[in-house]
Amino acid sequence: MRYGDRGPQVKDIQQRLLSAGYPLPKYGADGVLGTETWNALQQYAKDSSLLWAPEVPPAVVEALMLDPVKVVDLTGKQTNPPADSSKFKLDAKGKVVVRDPKTVNGIMLHQTGVWYGVSAQQISAAGGDKHAALHNRSLGVACHLIAFDGQGASIECGHAVQPNPLPWYVYQANTANSESLGLEIEGVYPGLVSMGGQEPSERVINAARDAVRCMVEQGRAQGMPIRYVWAHRQSSATRRSDPGEAIWKKVALAYAVPVLGLETQPARTWGDGKPIPVEWQPNGGVGPY
Repeated sequence: MRYGDRGPQVKDIQQRLLSAGYPLPKYGADGVLGTETWNALQQYAKDSSLLWAPEVPPAVVEALMLDPVKVVDLTGKQTNPPADSSKFKLDAKGKVVVRDPKTVNGIMLHQTGVWYGVSAQQISAAGGDKHAALHNRSLGVACHLIAFDGQGASIECGHAVQPNPLPWYVYQANTANSESLGLEIEGVYPGLVSMGGQEPSERVINAARDAVRCMVEQGRAQGMPIRYVWAHRQSSATRRSDPGEAIWKKVALAYAVPVLGLETQPARTWGDGKPIPVEWQPNGGVGPY
């Protein structure tokens, strides 16, 4: 899309700009990408921390076309200290350490390695709502957000849930804890698709993408320079298959990088962690799986 373009796509973009609160007082949604629309797009890119170039970057158009992010916020249900404080770094007063936002610059992707079920008691405590009962399971998971599939609870969930505030210091990525936000993606998946086993469902991938966008938008609003997306295997040798080839390609490479403008660091590791293999990332991966 370039300056001077005309047509229904330009008009759709203009209508979305107006809906997002970017005024076009002189010409409105007239289907012409003139100076007024160009300036509004540039302001949208600046406000969204997206790159700008002489041609409207694809990421700007894609981000504008996205529907509002959908995340179930359970931070109001979390206590400080949490019920299981072993999953968090605590200060001298026994409260969860709140990190300096400027030190948090990336998102760590995990697979849970389990399917979460819900008991009759948990469903009853959630007022009979099976989805809510599953969401409440997140309050005991060491992460900032979790994408639920629902298979273990015999439901089709596909919801992103936030159990902990982003600034909290959560033990989720070993020596990368201090600078990362942790996203758990429910399920048990192979390190390589060629190994067989189950691949992540479309609903859990969509939930994971919502969660990543929430982390980027909410984190940057809080002063976090979210720039990178990493895999848990990069911070732990025992998590070689975490989050797995399918999740890495569908969440990191097909969404976080091209749509949200994040970067990968395939060669970077923490402690005894392993780099991103070439099977996961053909362009930039380091060595075989």
